Formats: sequence, structure tokens, C-alpha cells
Amino acid sequence: MSKPGGLVNKLTFRPRMAKTDVERPHYFARLWQELGTLGGEHDAFIKVIIVERILKAIVLIALGVGLLVAGRNGWLDLWASWAEDQLNLNVGRNIIVQLLLRLITYIGAFNHISILAVSAIGYAALEATEGVGLAMRRRWAEYLTVIATGILIPYEAYEVVNHATLFKAGALLLNLAVVGYLAYRKRLFVGI
Repeated sequence: MSKPGGLVNKLTFRPRMAKTDVERPHYFARLWQELGTLGGEHDAFIKVIIVERILKAIVLIALGVGLLVAGRNGWLDLWASWAEDQLNLNVGRNIIVQLLLRLITYIGAFNHISILAVSAIGYAALEATEGVGLAMRRRWAEYLTVIATGILIPYEAYEVVNHATLFKAGALLLNLAVVGYLAYRKRLFVGI
């Protein structure tokens, strides 16, 4: 299979597989199988992550229900604005985001506090799913925690640089530790 001059044609040369060689399953098949497995035993840091996720879910549900039930006047507006800023839920001054919010409030007859409350309850559902999945030692929960937490790290870093508070810096450090620990120690993205 060599051309004149001794060069091998790389496009047509394919080694034959022996009958004993088994073809490796596709990436998505391997990933699906990996997601269905159980994770390892819990160590102290995993238990801290579980407790943190469950407590955060409880607090966010209480915040969301409180915002929906308590009303929309007086001190609640001030407190909601402060909490929105501290929890990185503020939408900024982006014209596109402002237009989308106005469209949502017009179509759904939702006000700003109702949207914040529903967002808090939705985020609480995600946190509770992560915590319960980790407590049940599910591998998919480890992946979900790394991906959901890792997606927000660039935004949290931006917020710490531009509007630093002790709460924001602590949340960023905790989330960096969670993502780093789970991705490295649990070897989530290795060998799939």
C-alpha cells in the first residue's frame, strides 16, 4: 500500500480488527452508564456539601414563600432589593434583560417581587435535587452539582471584583472548593 517513493497512503490504510477486539461504546453510551452508577462513600466534605445544599434550599423556599405571601409594600420592597443584590439575583441595567422582564410582567401579570420569589423557589428545587442526589450517592448528582455550580463561578467572580461583599466572596470560595473537589477527587470527567 505504498505509493511511489515509499510514502504510505494514510487515507486508505486501515488496520483490520481481530475478532477478539471489541469496539468501545460511543461516548454518550458510556456517559449514560456512568450517570446510573453509585458514587463512592461519603467523606466529611461531601457531607458538608449535602448539608449546605439542603439548608440553602430550605432558606430559599422560605424566602420565596415569604415574598409571595407577605405582600409588596413598605419594608418588604427594600429587603427584597437588598436580598436580590446580595444573592446575585439582580438583573443590572442591560436593556435586553429589562425588556424581557417587562414583557414577562405584562404577559403574566407578575411583578418584580413575584418573579424573584418564583426564581428563588426554582433555585431551591435545583439545590434540593443536588443535596438529595448526593445524599443518595448518585453519580448524576455529582455531575449536576459540578455543572450547576461551575456555570455560575465566572459571574460570581465578576461580582466579587466589582461589588465585593463578605457574603459574595465566601460563596465564591465555597463554590470553587465544591467544583474543584468533586471534579478532581471524584474523577468525574476522566475516562468516560
